[in-house]
Amino acid sequence: MVIYHLYRDAFSEVYTYRYRLADETGAVQLIASWPGLPVADRPEEVLFHTATGDYLARLRWEDRSWWHGDRFWLSRAAEEPPFAMIEEQWRLVDRLLLRLPGYRLTLEEDGVAFSARGSRYSQQLYEIFALPTAASQDDAAEQRIGAVRHPASGPTYIMEVEHPRLEADLSLIAALGVILDLWGVQREQRA
Repeated sequence: MVIYHLYRDAFSEVYTYRYRLADETGAVQLIASWPGLPVADRPEEVLFHTATGDYLARLRWEDRSWWHGDRFWLSRAAEEPPFAMIEEQWRLVDRLLLRLPGYRLTLEEDGVAFSARGSRYSQQLYEIFALPTAASQDDAAEQRIGAVRHPASGPTYIMEVEHPRLEADLSLIAALGVILDLWGVQREQRA
């Protein structure tokens, strides 16, 4: 299991300008920021860089109707096709009961999918599950592989993940954390 701390750097509660993903020792592994300032209330793209400034990935936001939820595309370079898609998932009952949105992360290469489900009332803000693939439909049970906690002090989020695909690519973990914060939790706080 890997544990990362996600820090939100902000001018105020509303205007976030950067995220830092650090390991347990506090060493920054990845930085997520926007191409320029000022940052819009709903930024259209977020860039991911290593701590040394090397470009890793780009997250693009696709605004769909409120009924379908937003969609996010993660790609290595501007011209390359995306290697992952993250979809916001709502049910009517979620909106009526003011629940946090759910998210589905799908890797385009092989269709491996993960789900993040939010809860306002548990110790974990979000729980992360590995969803069964088409090849493994016979054992259709999803498996809990991690959690996102929002501690009272210290980092903004503590992200715990135990899956080789997510552990191998920090941009996937960081993208999920940025989306959970910017589009999920902060939107709910502003409403």
